[in-house]
Amino acid sequence: MAVFLSLVTALLYGSGDFLGGLTSRRNSQIQVLITISLIGVAPLWVLAPLVADSVSLNDVFLGGAAGLAGIGGLGLLYRGLSRGPMSVFAPLTAIVSAAFPVIWGLARGDQQIFRTWIGIFLGLVGIFTLAFPEHKDGSRLSTSVVYEAILAGIGFGLFFALLSETAAQSAPWPIVSGRTSAAVVLLGVALIRKSAILPTGGWATLLGCAVCDTGANVAFLFALHYGQLGPVAVLASLYPAATVLLARLVLREHLTPRRVVGLVFALGAVVLVGLG
Repeated sequence: MAVFLSLVTALLYGSGDFLGGLTSRRNSQIQVLITISLIGVAPLWVLAPLVADSVSLNDVFLGGAAGLAGIGGLGLLYRGLSRGPMSVFAPLTAIVSAAFPVIWGLARGDQQIFRTWIGIFLGLVGIFTLAFPEHKDGSRLSTSVVYEAILAGIGFGLFFALLSETAAQSAPWPIVSGRTSAAVVLLGVALIRKSAILPTGGWATLLGCAVCDTGANVAFLFALHYGQLGPVAVLASLYPAATVLLARLVLREHLTPRRVVGLVFALGAVVLVGLG
């Protein structure tokens, strides 16, 4: 069940990124983020009391902190990608976001068999290969860009790790807390910058992005209750595979040999972690 939910998480994250990329062609990043946060959290406020057995202030706090870590990582990601080079920033962020939960899990006492460790390694290689842009950016690499890439990855990884510390019976309240805290921060940033909040179009893709992103968070939270953080986080971080496949199916983008290799590594990771 952990493997299945982890793959659902990856599929939804990848689909959300794909739809978010489409809708960002008509709206600013802050408009997209605020809209998907508000749309995503609204139904959870209704469903959470019906689904959760109980909830503690500690779980709410951890969920809120996870949401802030995730939105902080996203802000650093956008900032870093705008400064470049993307050919270094994107894969470095992806690999750190997957490796950080593995280290966190080890520190918390998680133990894996050898086959699972091989699967985790293949998954990390697959993530790096899939996240690496097709066209290299020749701009100069600065130390600050490397630091921002690492910090962005830590933000995403910390989101995964903090959710793993919540109690199973509280789900999905930690996601509600995280989404709400992220929406409040984003609204505050928009007001300070005097940025437009309401989107100008693309509501269908915005709705799809919100559903996918929130659904991925919920699926990841439940996956943690069936498996250990390390392999769950690595499998969930295979979301670039879903984005690549959707771009191939919907936009008819060419699937290069390197992308195929990345998908093969991702498949190998799924098989080995699943067997473990």
